[in-house]
Amino acid sequence: MKTYPSPWSRLVAAARLVPADTRDMAAPLGFATRVGALGLACMEPTFSALFARFSLRAVGVCGLLMILGVSLNLSSVLRAFETDSVAFNDPVAEWLGAAS
Repeated sequence: MKTYPSPWSRLVAAARLVPADTRDMAAPLGFATRVGALGLACMEPTFSALFARFSLRAVGVCGLLMILGVSLNLSSVLRAFETDSVAFNDPVAEWLGAAS
């Protein structure tokens, strides 16, 4: 009767015959950075992060609107400062003058 080796012993014998793996097993450059960036990208943005992101945009938009408003109304503002005779109506002085 012939005895055949067990499948496990045949697998181990075949594994011993495979040449050693000489490839470089180190991670490529920047791998840790990419893994960290992907991990942070999966996180939900917090309120403070959204506030910081949109507040800078809001400051820029408000600045542009301010410059636009001043430039559109500059002529009327300059005209108001050029006139010397401005009539002031003082209701208290009028009432005192009318009462005496």
